[in-house]
Amino acid sequence: MAIDLWLEELAVTDEEYRYYWSLLDKNEQGKALRFVQTMHGRRYVASHGKLRLILAEYLGMPSGKIGYAEQAFGKPVIVVDGLEHDIKFNLAHSYNKMLVAVGLDGNIGVDIEVWNDRIDAVSVANICFAEAERRFWNGLPESRKNAFFYRLWTRKESFVKAVGVGLGLDVSRVVSSTVGATRFLSVPEGYGFAGDWALVDLDFGSGVSAALTVPAKYYDRIELRRLELK
Repeated sequence: MAIDLWLEELAVTDEEYRYYWSLLDKNEQGKALRFVQTMHGRRYVASHGKLRLILAEYLGMPSGKIGYAEQAFGKPVIVVDGLEHDIKFNLAHSYNKMLVAVGLDGNIGVDIEVWNDRIDAVSVANICFAEAERRFWNGLPESRKNAFFYRLWTRKESFVKAVGVGLGLDVSRVVSSTVGATRFLSVPEGYGFAGDWALVDLDFGSGVSAALTVPAKYYDRIELRRLELK
């Protein structure tokens, strides 16, 4: 099975919102109601409703019947009849966009970021970039800094999500190339060698950055898909 990528918009009509709400379980509905800002709650409902429809394509079962469990650091897995399913997924969302990766390996990680001018990029770079990455970024003209900042950030986040250990991992030790082919140069001890992982920069247009991390054996088996509601 290939690694499928699903890119979706989170802006929905009231009718669509009610439909996605109807697909969620009680736990998801409870989480949606706890958002302080209505906009964030609507995006949560849209993303998790669409996720259920996407997964239903693979599971061959009604989307409302899908169950989840969480691994040690909160990475969700699909549970059917009390057993963890072979189909694995990873969800990322930012502002009005969501990205889902689906495959047969639990070590899948995606991240998507809509650029935000309110982010203090210098402070983040000082904490999260390796010295070589930071030096390269500082040397770029101002017109290129935003794009490269988010490129590095989504790469690091996608690795963290692939290994499923949460943000406690020191992402400054997740180092990727600044020129040439997109690849990891080093990863933290305990997660294999850099060459064990395939890193893919995803192009979704200006103002949006995204990356995918998967085991290297899946590098040539990636497909982008879009959801068609039934």
